[in-house]
Amino acid sequence: MKSFIILISLFTIFAHAEDKTFKGESEASALIINGNVNSESYSAKTMNTYAVSEMDLASIFGRYIRSVASGLENAKAWEAGLRYERIFTKDLLSGFVQHKAEHDPYNGIFIQRDSTDIGVKYYFAKNDVLEWVGELGPRIQNTYIDSTLPRDVTVFVRMFTQADYKVSATTSTRLWVEHLANLKNPSQYQTNAELSLAVAMNNIFSLKTAYLFKRDESIVASLKKDSSTWTTALVAKY
Repeated sequence: MKSFIILISLFTIFAHAEDKTFKGESEASALIINGNVNSESYSAKTMNTYAVSEMDLASIFGRYIRSVASGLENAKAWEAGLRYERIFTKDLLSGFVQHKAEHDPYNGIFIQRDSTDIGVKYYFAKNDVLEWVGELGPRIQNTYIDSTLPRDVTVFVRMFTQADYKVSATTSTRLWVEHLANLKNPSQYQTNAELSLAVAMNNIFSLKTAYLFKRDESIVASLKKDSSTWTTALVAKY
């Protein structure tokens, strides 16, 4: 967690360099309660993109969440990934390849899940008020349920869309939805979605509240398929 906070601080410093080839968004939140029951919850998230050239983009992203109550850990998850994007038509069409690793033993019941995406990205709208994109392509997913078991390899069709709407000069909303259709077992699909609202404090920092919903039908039948996370965080854009 400390490394994430340091990383976000460094990215914020980079914002003052006004490097037009580098941009990103990082957020962090913490909740510490001391009383009859002591608890701590931390979360952090970052997405950073570097323009290798006018038509080539390289990105690194990640997130982290951990919760401890009365000295016992009850939630811990992380995600880290890399992405390369090639622009074919500016503000209209591009292609990408992406790889990420996830760890979520409490909700996802897996020690690690690796995913590789190849696809196309299309802008339905891009102006000062609305930016709406869609992505489509295959995903190869390797899931490691337990260190003693062989990996489970699944091929999905990934459908993703994200809309950013500027309500006013200081307020904006974002909605993204990702659906993974299992080609071998259609009933074992995955759906993720997040709705957020951000209010700017200045040209760098803003306050953001977000609701993340996940449904994973590939989880063992006896376990709950749905999970959700509600966060309020300080966000830095640079």
